[in-house]
Amino acid sequence: MTTLHIRPATAADSVAVAALVREAWLAANQNLLPGDTVAQVAQSTSLGGFVAGEWHSVRVAEIQSEGGGEIVGAVGVNPAGVIWMLYVRPGYQGCGVGSALYDDAIGAMKQAGSRKALLEVLASNENAVAFYRARGWVPEGRRTEHIPGFRFTAVRMGLALA
Repeated sequence: MTTLHIRPATAADSVAVAALVREAWLAANQNLLPGDTVAQVAQSTSLGGFVAGEWHSVRVAEIQSEGGGEIVGAVGVNPAGVIWMLYVRPGYQGCGVGSALYDDAIGAMKQAGSRKALLEVLASNENAVAFYRARGWVPEGRRTEHIPGFRFTAVRMGLALA
């Protein structure tokens, strides 16, 4: 029998969280990127350093079974009430992991006294936009950025918590 457990990340989780984020991001966006950009992201190690510096603001979803635990999702929330990441390993999407992480993050923001939550999501990531819209988030603006070989538009979304 397996159990889903949401817990604060530790510094020791940084490598696993970085690998999870890379895998989930690539799965969601690989059809939008040129092949060389996908290869660069897949081989990048800079994400591990970033996650290692931010682990204190990350909570992870861990599947616990008799064989041990496996991190299958992660959410990052900063003190200003911004969800800066929410990723679920592709094989676990649609199983309630993202919803559990989301509920945990919103609960933590409310407990901290945040009156509003904010996030950005790629406009082309229709599944993510739908996930947040279904929970009451509303678009508040857009921004477009360029990275070598890729131009993307992000949708800023907000949610009243109070």
